[in-house]
Amino acid sequence: GGGGAQGAVWADELLNGAEADADWDRIFSDPALAAHHASGGARGAYRFSPDNPFVGDADAFAKGKDLFRRGVLTEAALALEAEVTARPGNADAWRLLGTVHAENDDDPQAIAAMSSALAADPSSPDVLLSLGVSHTNELDASEAISHLMRWLATSPQHAQVAAAAGAPPDSSQVVSHAVRVFEAAAVAAPQDFEVRVALGVLHHLARQYGAAIAAFEAALKLRPEDYSLWNKLGATLANNARSSEAIFAYQKALDLKPNYMRAWTNMGISFANTGDYDKASRFYARALSLNPQAVHVWGYLRTAIACAGRIDLMDVVDGRDISAVSSALPLMP
Repeated sequence: GGGGAQGAVWADELLNGAEADADWDRIFSDPALAAHHASGGARGAYRFSPDNPFVGDADAFAKGKDLFRRGVLTEAALALEAEVTARPGNADAWRLLGTVHAENDDDPQAIAAMSSALAADPSSPDVLLSLGVSHTNELDASEAISHLMRWLATSPQHAQVAAAAGAPPDSSQVVSHAVRVFEAAAVAAPQDFEVRVALGVLHHLARQYGAAIAAFEAALKLRPEDYSLWNKLGATLANNARSSEAIFAYQKALDLKPNYMRAWTNMGISFANTGDYDKASRFYARALSLNPQAVHVWGYLRTAIACAGRIDLMDVVDGRDISAVSSALPLMP
């Protein structure tokens, strides 16, 4: 994103079409096609790390899954890269690799991995749902809906609802039509977690933030330990000008997954939105300690320390000296 003010980033994207400091996907934290602005919509090839210690390891996939569960994301990516190098058709490994990069805030790599997952398994419901959720920014609204509707149509539980709905009456009603179809699916299957998550995403596309929050809260009743859903709820609350509630939701995400880099970043954004730039800078520093390559978060940190009057830290921030930043900005001052 650009160097503008941090704010209710989804709203900026959706209402103004303006470039905001973070886009829907970055805050939404789902694996997917997030760098549309940066790439002009082009999908790049996956960039493999050189000198991968896991290459040739027959247990690379199992090790990658274990590292991901423990929140050791950079090493998880290496193990999963070794697996997809050996077995390029392993859609599950590609999908988890996309998730790893999304949580570590590397959107171009998440894009490439999820696209490879879809190529390896074009009918995978998990990949279709992830792509549908993650395409949800204004530029990708039609593709987001297309993936979500395809997911619904290929689901044995929901195919009947999708078939009965037919096509939208005209192009101006694509979003509202999809919302109605998923509302019907949610009524027919009240215990279906994924339907409620997708419904929340669609409500957000339709700018119905209250309804989006209600859908995510209903999904959390079904799966209260889902850290990425707490993060989605937090981002939706933040865009509904409910920053203090957003902070609570992000904290739940971090309680469940302490190394969840995107939630640390989002928490920083919420503190900045409430004017607490000192606290915001400490959360950005924690996020950067988990992924020092997240260029946009260095930008957020620079803005926060300037607003907090910490001009003494400009040189270490501009030099991207993460150890100096971390010691200057501990979480507890």
